[in-house]
Amino acid sequence: MKILLSNDDGFNAQGIKILKKYLEIYGNTTVVAPSKNVSACSSFLSVTKRINIRKIDNSTFAVNGTSADCVHLATRGLLKQTQHQVISGINFGSNMGDDVIYSGTVAAAIEGRFCKYTPIAISIANREPKYLHDISEKLDIFLPKLIKQQFKDNIVINVNIPDIPLSKIEGSKITPLGHRKPPKRAKIFFENGKTYGLIGDVGLPLHEREHNDFSSVKNNYISITPVSTDMTHKILVKNMYEYESN
Repeated sequence: MKILLSNDDGFNAQGIKILKKYLEIYGNTTVVAPSKNVSACSSFLSVTKRINIRKIDNSTFAVNGTSADCVHLATRGLLKQTQHQVISGINFGSNMGDDVIYSGTVAAAIEGRFCKYTPIAISIANREPKYLHDISEKLDIFLPKLIKQQFKDNIVINVNIPDIPLSKIEGSKITPLGHRKPPKRAKIFFENGKTYGLIGDVGLPLHEREHNDFSSVKNNYISITPVSTDMTHKILVKNMYEYESN
């Protein structure tokens, strides 16, 4: 079993080091991750430039690019041996609901969709986690069940872990993605005759009482969401066919 490990926080991030140590019992784990934090890079591929790759040690490579760059390069030429499964994380900060559109953590997993086993993206729902001492036990709740899983249709498994003590974790739940309210307004300002903008914070979750990833994490469950890379709205396609025939 050969596991490719990546993220969007950078090869030297604490989360990826924790996950690499955990995965060693499952197989040969290689880290190919960005040389710096590239959060919210989505599935951006650096197709217009040469990408520098630096070998840190025999099992770690730092890539001057995005999360998708890392997995693409690793699986399409950098690593001589076939990688069986891509795992991304552990990301510090949640990737729930609409976040997956922007997430570099999820993008790394998506780029691993052609590997034998279904890729996994893992996040902790706190940018500055307080409860890392028992993270291995939290991973034990779900990760052994997802290693070597083969779901069809280019599925990616997106996992979010509440940042609470293990004793308060209620278990895990399979959930749909939730949704957020619109983002906070951007900050536009002027300086030295130039115009600048700062992206606003994410919007608050919608419908937290419904069964989704937001409500599950809020209620102390680990949220596990299968995400499809097929962005087709199948019902609307059918309706539009009927519209065309009229």
